[in-house]
Amino acid sequence: MGGSKALTFATLFAIGVVQVAHAADLPPAPMLDPPNLRGPVEESGFYLRADTGIANTNASSLRSSFGDGSTLGKLGAVEGPVNVGDPAMLGLGVGYQVASWFRVDLTGEYRSNIAYHASSQYKFDNINALGVQTSPCPATGNGLYSPDPTASTSCGDEYTGGIKTSLYLANAYFDLGTWYGLTPYVGAGIGAAVYQVAGVKDTGLYPVYDSGFGFAQNHSGANFAWALMAGASYSLTENLKLDVGYRYANMGRFSTGAITCNYLASGSCHYETQSFNMASNDIRVGLRWMLTPPYDPPAPIRAKY
Repeated sequence: MGGSKALTFATLFAIGVVQVAHAADLPPAPMLDPPNLRGPVEESGFYLRADTGIANTNASSLRSSFGDGSTLGKLGAVEGPVNVGDPAMLGLGVGYQVASWFRVDLTGEYRSNIAYHASSQYKFDNINALGVQTSPCPATGNGLYSPDPTASTSCGDEYTGGIKTSLYLANAYFDLGTWYGLTPYVGAGIGAAVYQVAGVKDTGLYPVYDSGFGFAQNHSGANFAWALMAGASYSLTENLKLDVGYRYANMGRFSTGAITCNYLASGSCHYETQSFNMASNDIRVGLRWMLTPPYDPPAPIRAKY
């Protein structure tokens, strides 16, 4: 009887040893992924941005209109070049990183005051049947109109003033991938350019009486504006990026106020208003700060046995 119990106990012990040895040969327990508490992990969230830079501003297509219906053609004038200065820029904005490859933002930008300079030239040899020059531009140095039918002269007007502009845009960007922390992008924007043309003075450039001049009241306006951008950003930290980019901005057509003559002896004040197209090639440097830090999933949980 005692020998039977001993044999049974030995058999059960042997079976247990075999099972333990078999368990030791099994592969390690699988790693368990943490529960997904925040949904799909994406590089998204709100950000703030601040930019500064310089611009190469171009004015073109100078045109004049007159309150009395006269034209430059009737006055014998040729519109000369128009030139503007180059402003510094300071902008702020708020945006949203929709996905790792797409983002949008709203920006507002102040552009510093720039100089405005334009001119028009007259060249006359208009002599009427009485031998009197009919142009408003004197042809001699003695203050008399020349009776010589072959006489001609050049004179004109010079316009100076200042321009201030603010630019407001809604922008969209496509990020083209990231290599070693550097992310190139392209983008486009639409919005409005708000401007003021101030302190415009019209000075007559006559050979004899160069005291003729006029002033225009300050004129403000707003135009549809659009822009195209390209650049690259670099990750300084997990949620701070350095942004360097180029932008072409078309700001529409600017206008001066009507010019009122100060010198009216010749009766030649036509209450001229000038207009011109404005565009800008901008180089900007800025920072983008992600308000939502990137999501860092916790370390995987390893099952223990």
